[in-house]
Amino acid sequence: MKLSFACALSAFKRAAALGLAAAVLAGCASRPGPDALEVSLQEAEGTKDVHILVATTRARAEHPPALFGSKRSGELDFASATISIPPNHKPGKIEWPSSPPGDPNTDFVVREATYINGKAAFRQQVNQAIAKRPAGQREAVLFIHGYNTRFSEGVFRLAQMAADAKANRLPILFTWASAGNLTDYIYDTNSVTIARDGLEQVLQELVNSDAQRVTILAHSLGNLLLLETLRQMELKGHGLLKNKKVTIVMASPDIDIDVFKTMITSLGYRANPVFVLVSRDDRALRFSRRIAGGKARVGGIENDAELTSLGVVVIDLTDVQGQDSVNHDKFAQLAQFGPQLVKTLERGTMARSQQSIGGRLGNAGRSFTEFLGNTAKIVISTPGSVGATR
Repeated sequence: MKLSFACALSAFKRAAALGLAAAVLAGCASRPGPDALEVSLQEAEGTKDVHILVATTRARAEHPPALFGSKRSGELDFASATISIPPNHKPGKIEWPSSPPGDPNTDFVVREATYINGKAAFRQQVNQAIAKRPAGQREAVLFIHGYNTRFSEGVFRLAQMAADAKANRLPILFTWASAGNLTDYIYDTNSVTIARDGLEQVLQELVNSDAQRVTILAHSLGNLLLLETLRQMELKGHGLLKNKKVTIVMASPDIDIDVFKTMITSLGYRANPVFVLVSRDDRALRFSRRIAGGKARVGGIENDAELTSLGVVVIDLTDVQGQDSVNHDKFAQLAQFGPQLVKTLERGTMARSQQSIGGRLGNAGRSFTEFLGNTAKIVISTPGSVGATR
């Protein structure tokens, strides 16, 4: 008996959802709900507060304590949040509260969460936060999350990376309207398309701000949003990669390799190298590849030279043991070493060929290796020159 197209499509989507759920939920802890943003007034010794600014194309939530939900907004919106990091925090981990608002002695807890009224107020808060930092440390980092990410998850992930980095950079979250459900991949990809204009506005605000340096870190499907926005800006004559104070880091990109080649080439001159973090054992990207007709995803590429030939620097994390069940979030483990790693690479002190990180960065490299484990290997693959490429 022949199935109708609608029935076949429905069956495929069910199978896809079940396959991805099996991959992602195996050994996975329960996820936070909107109440993860409930504010805690409890005090605790040894905690560290991380203040985050937020720009979003999500619609505001109908009920507190959530700020934003999964619905799309036609306008860019803004917020700020302060997250308390517990004294027992381990790098790469998010110590989620078992019940809201959590215990600051053991959990990430929210100290403050509030809306910012409009772009002008957001711009003012960016510049005020930058001005509080010493000269030479006036930097901002913008994080763009990936598929199946709830608002609270994006906030806590950025707080974790900012705490681990121990760098005095201003953390900013760009959060688009992900449904936060495994079965809503198509909804998420459409939300990416809708979010391009909003992200462009935020990128323009940051490069025109008082920040002396801006690092943009995108994860998974967030990389498609970033690349499409960069291409959109290039076509308008506002190419962002020509700006010397901008650095791009792409973690586990969930992008068709052919699409990536076309788009990265169209961006033209780059004042700084583009960094791409890959891992061949990324199970989430393996599944994405299957439902995409077998086309390789950039973050799971098997041949690093296929990317370096495009003038990008590849950081291969395949042999690094992941802390999540599908090896899709390894980038979050590297936050504490990210700033020094990027700066070292940009200065061109790395060898021009594949090298293990351990022996190439002196004390930083040794501590990097110790953090990841004695058997861990991070391989850096560079194009012919580490620096500006044409």
